[in-house]
Amino acid sequence: MNNKSYVFHRFLNLILKILFLLPVIGSIYYFHIKDDDNLLFSFIYFFISIILIGFTHYGLKKDYNTLLIVTIILTVAFIIRFLWFYSIDSIPISDFNRMFVCAEDFANGYNYMFKGYSYFARFPHMSMTVIYFSLIIKIFSNPLVAIRFINIIFSMINIILLFFISNEVFKEKKKNVWVLLLSSIYPPMIIYNNIYCSENMAMPLLLLSILMFFKAINGCNKNKLLFFSLSGLSLSAMHLFRPLGYIMIIAYSMYIFIYFKEKLKLQIISSLFVLLMFVIPYVIVSYTLMALNITEYPLWNATEPISMSVLKGTNIEAEGGWNEEDYSLIDKYDGDYENLDKAAKEIIKQRLTTTPKIELFKFYVYKYSKQWSVGDFGGAYWSKVGLDEAYNKEHYLDIMGKKEGRNIIKLSDDMQIYTQIFYIMILTFSYIGLYKNKKAKNFKIDFFYIMFCGLALQCLLTEAQDRYSYPFSWIFIILAITAFNNNTVNGNGGKNE
Repeated sequence: MNNKSYVFHRFLNLILKILFLLPVIGSIYYFHIKDDDNLLFSFIYFFISIILIGFTHYGLKKDYNTLLIVTIILTVAFIIRFLWFYSIDSIPISDFNRMFVCAEDFANGYNYMFKGYSYFARFPHMSMTVIYFSLIIKIFSNPLVAIRFINIIFSMINIILLFFISNEVFKEKKKNVWVLLLSSIYPPMIIYNNIYCSENMAMPLLLLSILMFFKAINGCNKNKLLFFSLSGLSLSAMHLFRPLGYIMIIAYSMYIFIYFKEKLKLQIISSLFVLLMFVIPYVIVSYTLMALNITEYPLWNATEPISMSVLKGTNIEAEGGWNEEDYSLIDKYDGDYENLDKAAKEIIKQRLTTTPKIELFKFYVYKYSKQWSVGDFGGAYWSKVGLDEAYNKEHYLDIMGKKEGRNIIKLSDDMQIYTQIFYIMILTFSYIGLYKNKKAKNFKIDFFYIMFCGLALQCLLTEAQDRYSYPFSWIFIILAITAFNNNTVNGNGGKNE
């Protein structure tokens, strides 16, 4: 490993010892202010988790057949997800409601939602989710149930992909199995299956892209460019549902140029392959939608400036989240992009220059900590809020053929203790792993640190929502395993077997 890689590795390790400490403290504080109405569900899940962990430890210690252990874990993972699917009739709310309503209209031949200054022209990254929902509406008689069941399939794919990513990173059978187990019982990766959000489609595509990237890093020279291309292609598909591709392109490029041992020429070619296979399909899809008269503008050309999201992210009173004060600018300028952008930037500048520096510092420390301190990443709220507040609840219940929505397991009331303790433990192990990896020097882990820093920075600068960090929530499963690294190093910066 060259000196450049080692210096950057040391820098990352030092910075993240500070950055990871804040979510650890924040998650403990968040646990302190939470309380379950009924502790039974938390106790039940603790009991199930202990049994699964004990079985896995025993099976690995006794060298049971790995395929048998993996099969049992995957079976339990599916059962848990199906029970959650069955226990609550979640209803689309907020943006999810708007996407589903517009998907119904699009399925009936209307395309107003993508035109002019309509919602999905302002936020075109949601367009593919609307189209996806409309396809489900056309195929299935009960699209709400179908979407949530398909989410289970996506979630199972996520678990399997994490298992293979772990194999590329650690090259250890036992660690792969532990990653599989943790992702099987990781609360947010269960809870979000009942939510009608684009993140459910984006996450498996993101994980597939990362798996292909590591296969390129670890593979022989003749396959590298193929896997880099597949990584870019998967990333492009992910970006259609959740616009995180830019963060990943930067992370991939940084890792290639800093850690890739090949010559500069191959580093440049590898980065270009990832970039081109990311950009070209995205452009093709975008202009195809325009040619079919579905959308009016390219998917990257939002009719609402990004400065509006940054503006909401600087609102201290609203803790950097959505607020009526900033949103009112949209009505004031009524589709005038340039003046809206100018006004938003002026307010941002005013807030950043007139707010006392210590107050500004405290705000961003709090905003960052809160973004990564909630163990379910907002999933419990989104899964049940529609049953309480949706103005068109009756419409959705009619679709499901029910008079009243089922809500057996009330996660937001009865599962916060289990969810938060689980998350605190995962974060704590991730933090310990920083000290272990400093000695073990598995430089592949640095890729996940770079990813985390990229998304953390984006969330810090733009409007805050718990769910915005959910697509990267699985990172802590991989990082938690680093707490069990030993201190040996091989020539590639990974562990010896």
